[in-house]
Amino acid sequence: MWALFCRVLLRKMNYLRGQLGAVPVDNAAELVDAFGRKLGGEALPVRFDVAVNTKLVAHEWLRRFASQRVALIRQVPGRSREPDRYRDLIFTAAEGVLAAIVAGDFREADLNLALHAAYQEWFGEDGVAVRNIHQRFARARADVCALLRNIISVEEVYA
Repeated sequence: MWALFCRVLLRKMNYLRGQLGAVPVDNAAELVDAFGRKLGGEALPVRFDVAVNTKLVAHEWLRRFASQRVALIRQVPGRSREPDRYRDLIFTAAEGVLAAIVAGDFREADLNLALHAAYQEWFGEDGVAVRNIHQRFARARADVCALLRNIISVEEVYA
């Protein structure tokens, strides 16, 4: 009974310290291997074959994207008073998102800023309720995702 009490007490202490199930480290090298980071915290370099494969796949996606420009732009709904401008913006934004994803530097907030900067009349229109502006951003992001889904298949992402 005493052993059970001690075990429960230790688990509770670890839980409260945010280290539920923590185990003392005997070998730092094993810890580094387990978490895929160097001792200083920076990520381990990507293996050469993985890097080459990623670049080849990314190059193919960008090639497909450029070669299907006209067909892709036609698929984008014209959601603004200037539908052709909106379609071109969504295509350009999707191309930028794809390039940022390939570079490993994508942030969703950057997409909103790019949309607003390129088409302030639509994404920052005076006299329009804030919730409607947020809806416009949400629809534009959905349009960007839909375009990218036409280029990138799920099988390619998880292969």
